[in-house]
Amino acid sequence: MGNLVAGMDIGTSKVSVVLGKMGVNGLQVLGVGISPNNGMKKGVIVDIDSTARAIEQAVEQLQNMTNIDIESVYINISGSHASLFKNRGVIAVTREDREITRDDVRRVIQSAKVFALPPDKEIIDVIPRQFIVDGYDEIRDPVGMFGTRLEADAFIIACNSTTLQNLVRSVTRTGLGIDGIVLEPFAAGEVLLTPDEKELGVAIIDVGAGKTEFSIFENGILKVSESIPVGGDNITNDLAVGLRISFNEAEKLKKQYGYALASMVDEHLNIQVNSIGEEAPRDISVEEYTDIIEARVYEIFFLVNRELMKKGIKSGLSAGVVVTGGGASYLKGCREIAQQVLNLPVRTGVPENVGITSLAYSSAFGIIKYVAGRKFYYNEDDEAAGKKLGLFGRQKGRQRQKGQMIDKIKDFLDEYF
Repeated sequence: MGNLVAGMDIGTSKVSVVLGKMGVNGLQVLGVGISPNNGMKKGVIVDIDSTARAIEQAVEQLQNMTNIDIESVYINISGSHASLFKNRGVIAVTREDREITRDDVRRVIQSAKVFALPPDKEIIDVIPRQFIVDGYDEIRDPVGMFGTRLEADAFIIACNSTTLQNLVRSVTRTGLGIDGIVLEPFAAGEVLLTPDEKELGVAIIDVGAGKTEFSIFENGILKVSESIPVGGDNITNDLAVGLRISFNEAEKLKKQYGYALASMVDEHLNIQVNSIGEEAPRDISVEEYTDIIEARVYEIFFLVNRELMKKGIKSGLSAGVVVTGGGASYLKGCREIAQQVLNLPVRTGVPENVGITSLAYSSAFGIIKYVAGRKFYYNEDDEAAGKKLGLFGRQKGRQRQKGQMIDKIKDFLDEYF
């Protein structure tokens, strides 16, 4: 697709995809697509066929909008499925003039990937933290410098093999290729955080449908990425049980009235609900409905706060907390509850980009923004080096047949990871 890049967020409640174009003026969004997903529970694929259908529908919507055929995508994977390993690679600079080239950068990062990886993990990315040239550290890009010894401190990102293969199979079953895999916190950080926040220390709390993820950035790097198994669907289920209504009606009410804090609601406002087992609709107060939501939202942030305290990392969050996600962050009062429970500055994170107006596309847009940043880190003329790093390499001449596509993806993972 040339300088086009497609990012796909495969989530518990929906699949969203964003197509962008990279150019000298930055990243331009060309189109979006979205489809409900019933094939995942709490971030884990439980029905590959259902997930594949959701992927097909989202891509079809995008293609209808842009009139561009999508052959391959970058996908994300939840931070809760990944593990971060620190390692150092070391090589000798072999050129006679001792100038460090991009090939040297590729070799040193490859050497950082050599360590005892647990048998149930597969490497999906390598993030250089710093380069060291002849003992001089904190170097961001050593290309063009002179030296005899090049080292790289890197984070090796690996995820559960079963989770990864099920995710890959869901995509390739539709005939799409996979250009690369992006860890979800990196995608979120691209669209929600400023460089200063990442340096000072900040937490992203992403309240999704099936779970709530929290990721910690400090000194410009990802420190922690974990999750709790409670999310927006739990809020909706509480409403359904408490008001004796269907799950779908409960979700509609949650989005329509959008309150998480009972004190913000006009206590005299009533709404009608269709209770299960009753013929006629009945009236309930919005305050009664909001009380149910408030209790669950408090619990979500209480559980996150407990994990932050347990890990001893809360004190390092000088830049506070960014709350996002389509499970609850849009609810009026959600930010206030988070601030009260966490006792930290809290803001609501939304993507600031022309063409992206909904949190539903935040992660997919973050993927293409992250890829654009990593791609321009390496000169486009040296794309082969990027491929060997497994950062953004796209296989050419893909076969569209499903069986052959799965074999090619396996070969891709074996070769590069």
